[in-house]
This record gives sequence, C-alpha cells and structure tokens, in this order.
Amino acid sequence: MLILLLLAGCATQPTMAPAPIADNLVQDADMARQGWWYLRFRLDWPEGAQPAWHRDVLIADQVIRPILADNREAISLWRFHRRAVRDAAGHQFSFIFRSPASTAAKVYKQVGASPIAARLKRRGTLESIGYDDLRQLQRPDITDTSDQAWSRHMQAAWPAFIMGVSQLWLNLIEQIGRDGDWPRGLDARYRAIDASLNAIWRREGSHALLHHLNALFAYRPVIVTTRAPMRF
Repeated sequence: MLILLLLAGCATQPTMAPAPIADNLVQDADMARQGWWYLRFRLDWPEGAQPAWHRDVLIADQVIRPILADNREAISLWRFHRRAVRDAAGHQFSFIFRSPASTAAKVYKQVGASPIAARLKRRGTLESIGYDDLRQLQRPDITDTSDQAWSRHMQAAWPAFIMGVSQLWLNLIEQIGRDGDWPRGLDARYRAIDASLNAIWRREGSHALLHHLNALFAYRPVIVTTRAPMRF
C-alpha cells in the first residue's frame, strides 16, 4: 500500500429524561421524507482522568444494537461518532441515523425506555442524552452530516462508507463478546472487550481495512495527516 505521509501534527438518583416526542412531529408534508437525526450520549469525564472509551462500546452494544435491529428497515443510513475533548460537549458518543421523523420518534422513545441507559444514568456514568427537535426536519439532504470541506461527490457517497465501518465495529463487539471469560460486572466486562477491540484494530486494521480501501483506489497515493503511533 503506497501512502504519502505528511507529519503533523452518587448521593442522588437521577431519572431518565423522557424523549421529546412531539404530538404532530414535523409538518405533514415532511412526514415521509428522510432526514438525519442525532442521539448524543454525554458521558462522565472527571478532571485529570482519561476518557472511559469502553462506555461507548457498552452503549453501542446494549442500548443501540437492539433498537437498530428493531428499526433496520426504516433506517436507510446510520453511523456512530465518538469524541472526547475538554470543551462544552466533553466525552460524547453519538448515534446518527437517517429516517422519517416517525421512526426517529420511535427510536427516541426506545432509548428513553432503555433499562441500561437508566442504570448508567443512576450511576452518574451517563450524564445526559441529547435529542433533536422532532418538529423540525433540519437535515433533509444526504450530505447534511458530511464534512462541508469535502467535494460534493464525497459528501454524498461517504455516509454509506461510514455506515459499513460502523457495522463492522458493532459486529466485532458482538463477536468478541461471545468469546472469553469476561468479568461479571457490566463496566468491567466492556472495559475488557474494548481492550480486545483495540488490539484487533492495532494488529489487523492496517491490512484488513486500510490496505483494502487503498486497493479499491488502485493503490493510488493518499495524503494522510498523522502522528506516531499512526491514527488515520
């Protein structure tokens, strides 16, 4: 694979907030239209501590997976987004999906009723869940959640790519979870699963993912901004 590299750089028990299910949702003319919707899980991240990345894995597997399976036919595109920056959003795990507003309302209601999400809230691990306003179709275009710095062709094509990658990641979590003698506690179990997941990425990601992606583009060079160890 030929790559040109540019070096660069709780005393109280909180309750689950109900999902914002609007009576009329969006306007009738938009009811059947596809749009992008966000679920944002804001996770506890104490000062001086590293992000608890394994809790993204826990939420993906225990909260989102069953909801995604139940709504698969109505969700045309979806993906996960992970970030942890010392700013207003902090450590946030997002499920982003494209569907009619009626499906988004169902998904939001299911998340609001999730016993795992409720448990994480009670423990203070999950600080909040952010929902979009279902009365407004704010992102109707397929390019609306892509990076606007990209070409219009990439903006339109990329959602299908990142959905496939997100599905691969979710499948790995499921398959890893079937193996081994994991700790019994939920948090400890997903910490161990996350470690195994990261090991697979470190050992196999270069060939299984990056090499084969480069092969689709006939091994043409690509400019990558990276630091050691490499992160793409």
